Amino acid sequence: MPDYMTPEQRRAARERRRQIENEGHDGPLMQVPTDAATADDHQNPRRRRNENRQPRVNGDGETEAPEYGEVPEVGVLVRPDPDRDNLDALVLADDCRADIRQGLRAIQLRAEMERVWNISRIQPQDGRCVLNFYGPPGTGKTRAALAIAKLLGKRMYQVDYSAVISKYLGDTAKHIVYAFKRARELDSVLFFDEADSLLSKRVNMNESYATSINQNRNTLMQELDRFNGVVILTTNLFGNYDPALLRRIARHVRFKLPDRTMRHKLFELHLPNMARVRADLDTVALESKGLSGGDILNVCVNAIYAGSASENPEQWEVTGTHLLAEIEKVKRSKREHQGADARIEAN
Repeated sequence: MPDYMTPEQRRAARERRRQIENEGHDGPLMQVPTDAATADDHQNPRRRRNENRQPRVNGDGETEAPEYGEVPEVGVLVRPDPDRDNLDALVLADDCRADIRQGLRAIQLRAEMERVWNISRIQPQDGRCVLNFYGPPGTGKTRAALAIAKLLGKRMYQVDYSAVISKYLGDTAKHIVYAFKRARELDSVLFFDEADSLLSKRVNMNESYATSINQNRNTLMQELDRFNGVVILTTNLFGNYDPALLRRIARHVRFKLPDRTMRHKLFELHLPNMARVRADLDTVALESKGLSGGDILNVCVNAIYAGSASENPEQWEVTGTHLLAEIEKVKRSKREHQGADARIEAN
């Protein structure tokens, strides 16, 4: 190294040489800090190899061979279950189900909307429908998204955040664009679960990773504006959304915890063999106040296991005692979790 270099310049030059040797390129290298990255094993985009490619599926359901230089698959194509994923069969509040159906009218009745309202003057994208499902965990948001895909006769392209997020500056934005491209190619409903992870409020520009985070959010919002198809976003943390996102979403649908009547239906749904149930479900539904549909599913599964302890399957049954015990376990875990959060905040 030249004698005129300072010690700091020498260290920087040695580090730069190591980067060139390790990364196999001599261009500028920008890397987001590790605390902003959620895909630690993401390959350097400048050195992607075919053996690391994930197969992608075309519109006919056939697997295509990946090509060098392609963006890796960033989502999973899900086919709705024709028996389970039925919007009318879901245990939802009436206003929630009505909001979903109202949101879908934009594309289901497009021809009539054009004839009566000349709707294309204000909404030229005839296939556009962006819905945001928000509410507590376990209230049926993902299941409702699958039901919509089934209702529309489509499959659902569920974005995989571990494949989208990259620690290399600019790569995540490219993956977001590619997710929309794949949804168009596959003619599928595009599904972002826990979308607040990509659509959170703007980051203070004084933070070192702010440029990357803000770029990703802006890219997603631009793609939402351009996409002429169905997009469903879900979140448990609606308050974390960037305000600029709200106007880009046609309808916000709130998913609430089930009331007593809904909880009764959920217990009937999740106890498949009612002939083996020895319980007053009215009492069980009353005692399960505050539980979500996902919680009730867990209660029923664990109660079935508890009621199947006998060596003789003919004696297997689920009793009210089993169900109430499992309900209390769920409630206790929620209380302890809230207590742990409070202690963390206090410290």
